[in-house]
Amino acid sequence: MNARMTIFTLATGALFAAQPAFADHARWTPAHGHRYQREQVIVVQQLHRPVAREVVVVRQPVVVRRTVIVERPVYIERPVHHGMPHAYPAPVYAAPDQALRTLGGAIIGAAIGSQVGHGNDRAAATAIGAVVGGVIGSSL
Repeated sequence: MNARMTIFTLATGALFAAQPAFADHARWTPAHGHRYQREQVIVVQQLHRPVAREVVVVRQPVVVRRTVIVERPVYIERPVHHGMPHAYPAPVYAAPDQALRTLGGAIIGAAIGSQVGHGNDRAAATAIGAVVGGVIGSSL
């Protein structure tokens, strides 16, 4: 089984390494003789150049000063108090031993998960047990 897997891996690697050799180049790329099979077309354009006329018109700018008045209502909002102001409780932060609880729960969950899992599924069961144990430990 091991020799068969090694041969399969080497064959796959050789196929990926030789993949550019199997690629077909496009017609416009300069490879495989396509460069010399193309026709060369030369287009000559004669552009009409307008006659330059040197006429300069100088005008003074027109400035009209106007006063603009916009009438709109002005609203001034003042705070409105209904009864006594609300008192909010002090913020509650996480307990200092919260990290230890989470870590302990993750360790216990990983241990239980590794006992439950069998064969190739043991790593997945250990990871799932660690996550579930960490969540349960952080909520205690």
